[in-house]
Amino acid sequence: MRVVVADDEPDMQDYFGKILSHLGHQVVGVCANGKELLETCRNATPDLVITDLKMPEMNGDDALREIWAIHAIPAILISAYQCPEWIQQGKSLPPVRYLNKPINRAKLQSTLESFSDCELGKTVPTKKSEN
Repeated sequence: MRVVVADDEPDMQDYFGKILSHLGHQVVGVCANGKELLETCRNATPDLVITDLKMPEMNGDDALREIWAIHAIPAILISAYQCPEWIQQGKSLPPVRYLNKPINRAKLQSTLESFSDCELGKTVPTKKSEN
């Protein structure tokens, strides 16, 4: 699966890159903020986005809303904070999972495996982008 990772902490960027590669996924972009995430997803539509919620310049949730206006890309949201509103809204959005930091390999692998085959790898344009 093609994955874009967004986190403002270089250690987390490296961590996700290593773990995802080890699990057999291709990291097609690593971003330090939401603006970079948005630009990366415009240029190379990934199968999945993994993003921190709190980042400089543009938060992960703001970037995802803009991305989802173009493509319904599944996402894993990560944060050191509880985020119940995203969990509650999950059914009305593209497929979303939430992970609290710290993240370990087992939690990440379990979360990746929780997506169904039809949720992953089938990003479809939203109505806005078809016009």
